[in-house]
Amino acid sequence: MERRVAIVILNWNGWKDTIECLESVFQVSYDAFNVVLVDNGSSDDSLLKMREYCKGGIEIDSRLVARGKCARPRRLVELSRRQAETESLSPDISIASLSRNDLVLIRNERNYGFAEGCNIGMRFSLSVLDVDYILLLNNDTVVSSDFLQPMVRLGDSDERIGILGPKMLYYDHNGRNDVILYAGGVINPWREMIGYHSGSGEIDRGQFDSGGETGWCSGAAMLIKKDLVKTALLNTAYEFGLEDIEYCMNARKLGYKVVYVPSAKVWHKVSVSWKKLGRRVGRDIPRYFYFIRENFSSVVYLWHVLLFFAIQLPKWAVIYYAEGGDKKTMRAFLEDMRRLFGYMIRGSVNE
Repeated sequence: MERRVAIVILNWNGWKDTIECLESVFQVSYDAFNVVLVDNGSSDDSLLKMREYCKGGIEIDSRLVARGKCARPRRLVELSRRQAETESLSPDISIASLSRNDLVLIRNERNYGFAEGCNIGMRFSLSVLDVDYILLLNNDTVVSSDFLQPMVRLGDSDERIGILGPKMLYYDHNGRNDVILYAGGVINPWREMIGYHSGSGEIDRGQFDSGGETGWCSGAAMLIKKDLVKTALLNTAYEFGLEDIEYCMNARKLGYKVVYVPSAKVWHKVSVSWKKLGRRVGRDIPRYFYFIRENFSSVVYLWHVLLFFAIQLPKWAVIYYAEGGDKKTMRAFLEDMRRLFGYMIRGSVNE
């Protein structure tokens, strides 16, 4: 009997990418899964587009996904966040009747951020769906039809495995789709960026196909065992980014293995979410220092303070100047720096 998987996809103002992702997911050859789409308070008509798509009103033009006979949800089941959290389902909805061809859509009334948005989907999957694994999948990804089988099979082979991640390729790297984005995650506290991807930018020739334990798996496509999810969810102190590295580190502390599975493939449209957020010093850097302070020694923390002022701060100054160099841009830069120093003094990432 196949293990049941809940595939949790978070959408925020990105319905076109989400629909392409769904097209690929509903063509997966694995049978025992349910798709839980969490809309994080979108303001771009995402909900209307999802309904239209499920009725067959939107056709997909994709570089990597062909139209398949099972590529569209059979039924759309909509729930408010409150219904999802309290399990207050409509009388005509039977959880037992949900199949792999149904789409559960949870409507959040506002943007809860990446971590909490995913947590809402994971809590629903644990409490309502009878699942053995939960897959966190970015909406700007496309999956291969057979990507679930090798991860589930490997996860079942060793009870100590808690998290599994597929090989990730760039969706479009100068016209190519065989360029590696992620082939295992490395954690090195002495580098400028502590967590980084193995093989990033290399053409995939099988050079990273040995697989095995790794430092961390990207939250863009991360399969997690039910028992681990019951123990811990994502840290909501992070708005977007770093929560996946910390989650894997904590899983290892709990005695779980984190494993890279190269036979499972996912293509990722890198940085789509960052572009929508509008990346800024005040949004990213304070949380990066929070991550370091929470997970590493004070020596490592001080080292990264030095790195920031010697390397990163000049980079950000150049970026802000390139964006305009006017008074408005300078005020934004100074506000970001104020938030950064506020974090360094108070140790809080939230104001």
